Amino acid sequence: MADLSLPKITTQLPDDLQIRASATRIAEALAHYSTALQFEKSGKMREALTHFLAVLEVDPANPELAAHTAELAYHYQGRKEAVTLLDKAVTARPDAPEAYLNLVRFLTTYTSEEPFEANRARQILADTVKRFPDLADVCSFACLSYLSQNMRTEAIAVIEQASKQDIKEPAFWLELGRAAQQIWPLAQVEMKEDHTRRVNAFFEKALSHAETGKKGETTRLEVAQYYLLTNQLDTARTLCEQIATTTGNLQARKMLFRLYEAAGEKDKSLATLEKIVRDAPTDVEQQRLLVTAYESREQFAKAVPHLEAAIQVGGGDAGDYQALGELLLRSQLFEKLIQLSERCVKLYPDNPIFHVHAALAHRSMQHWEKAIQSFERASELAETTQAELVNHRFYFQYGLTLERGGRPDDAAKMFEKSITLTPKEELEDASNTMNYLGYMWLELERHLDKAGELIRKANELQPDKSAYVDSLGWWYFKKGDYPNAIKELQRALTLLKNPEPDDAEIIEHMAQVYLKMDDKAKAREFFEKAGSLKPTDLKLIKRIDEGLKKLSLP
Repeated sequence: MADLSLPKITTQLPDDLQIRASATRIAEALAHYSTALQFEKSGKMREALTHFLAVLEVDPANPELAAHTAELAYHYQGRKEAVTLLDKAVTARPDAPEAYLNLVRFLTTYTSEEPFEANRARQILADTVKRFPDLADVCSFACLSYLSQNMRTEAIAVIEQASKQDIKEPAFWLELGRAAQQIWPLAQVEMKEDHTRRVNAFFEKALSHAETGKKGETTRLEVAQYYLLTNQLDTARTLCEQIATTTGNLQARKMLFRLYEAAGEKDKSLATLEKIVRDAPTDVEQQRLLVTAYESREQFAKAVPHLEAAIQVGGGDAGDYQALGELLLRSQLFEKLIQLSERCVKLYPDNPIFHVHAALAHRSMQHWEKAIQSFERASELAETTQAELVNHRFYFQYGLTLERGGRPDDAAKMFEKSITLTPKEELEDASNTMNYLGYMWLELERHLDKAGELIRKANELQPDKSAYVDSLGWWYFKKGDYPNAIKELQRALTLLKNPEPDDAEIIEHMAQVYLKMDDKAKAREFFEKAGSLKPTDLKLIKRIDEGLKKLSLP
């Protein structure tokens, strides 16, 4: 059989192939550290502690490791052993401020009943501040530590001493500024002016030591952010404008947008935001802000491409697509809305709102059957998935579509359902639906008594509304009661303060009544007056022209 054993080494290995003792210890420490992490991850803290302690034997000066191990040692070995570990870290690295701060943090967190221990923590903290007076994180730690022990005087002494340092590094003053806000809270109204002056001094020093151009940009931005958050808006604005002018920094311009908005400078804020979006088209947050800005200005068509971009870059959910559909509807981009609805119906087959969007778009394009079909599908889905959607407004729109699609009887059922579902407090909606249904029957010259009942109820719910009073006068006309028709139509005209093109129909109704009463002069007067308002309704224009032709006949 073949001999597969390794040959015995009889000669000494070269120095470069021998593992030194220090390297062996490091390798063992790394193995212990890896094992400790695995035990800790699995919740076996006592076993983890054993291996962390083994690592500290090799590297006792590691402040983070010493602090973490001390926490575990406190729970499983006691406070004394934990403090010993932290003391060793200080002894091993007397030049490391983290070791001192970890010891102070532990002593003040896990207090002892012995007075000496409390005094010791304070003494170590005071000595650390003296040892490292030019380190902002040490001064900041000391301030917050004193404040947590209700030692505000000591905290003030630390930060005032730190403020006398001749340090040119902006980060030092920024860190002190953050600590100063804890010592002198800016939310205290009665002390706001004094506290603001004290805290501002640190940020002003940071600003004074900031380099020019791009190098000092980070410092200037942080100072500007401080002024913004502390409501020193004019100062924040000036600083942001300087940054934006010199470096074009995007963050500074974003803050400027907010500042211009707060100042009510709408044109300036919008121009700023538009340029931000042009320069950073993949910034979804800014795209959405621009959508909101356009919506608030009722510039819905301009908002559309930006919401589309936000969805394309950042993804979108059903709510985003619904918002896009509503923007398209308000922008009267009906073909795009139909395309979007067809896509959304596939993406969210159980969501009825996209069928509603399709219905409204088809209706606007006079695709009556498609609009009705979309409303039918929305109604079926909503009754099982979103019952809150099929409210009185939904059925009013459904009825409106059926009526314009030439199905008045089906429309009446939807209008009646809308009236039934309208909450008592929604008087305006209820009266509008009643008036609309009643007027529909008048135009078709059907169910005149029912029409009169609905119209009178609408007038009762909302008296002195010109449109409803007009309907009442027109009902009297259809019933052949011309004197009362003239009376109510005259009242409707009186209620019109500034007649608009849509009000021409009321005036045309007056003309029709006088024509029926064979008062040609009055009839001509009102037909001409109706025409002078330049109505856009083609049917109304036709009726006015036909009325005038009748009057011109011998």
